[in-house]
Amino acid sequence: WEKEVGSLFQSYLPWDPPVDNFLFSAFLSFWSYVIILNTVVPISLYVSVEVIRLGHSYFINWDRQMFCSQCNTAAEARTTTLNEELGQVEYIFSDKTGTLTQNIMSFNKCSINGQTYGEVTETEGTQQKRLDFTPFNPLANPDFCFYDEKLLESVKVGDWH
Repeated sequence: WEKEVGSLFQSYLPWDPPVDNFLFSAFLSFWSYVIILNTVVPISLYVSVEVIRLGHSYFINWDRQMFCSQCNTAAEARTTTLNEELGQVEYIFSDKTGTLTQNIMSFNKCSINGQTYGEVTETEGTQQKRLDFTPFNPLANPDFCFYDEKLLESVKVGDWH
């Protein structure tokens, strides 16, 4: 093809003289191949990293040492980036009673976009009503305990502040 049709294009783009040295030709061919395929590497690297993350999440799910016999529940990685997120934890706060040594941690307070939730004041003798997030979020954990109604009202009206 190059001899019959490609020669017609020499008036637009003249050919370089042919390379007679085999090693130099192989060198040029190799680096031309690498340059052409350099866009494939990031895609394959991204796919490889995602497969590794998926494998890590399966290892978290299968880990028998992460099983809570009191609750009869195993660890459940709901995201493939859980191991990376856990690696970013710098501080875990606990009181002097050793709450973490009992494997019990309760979610009491949070700050979302500068708005603080969880500041519930109890009146004498009344118990706070536990909020139910399942009507708004079918994936919500039914065992989640939170008592500040400001958060639920913000979710209902769609206020993300």
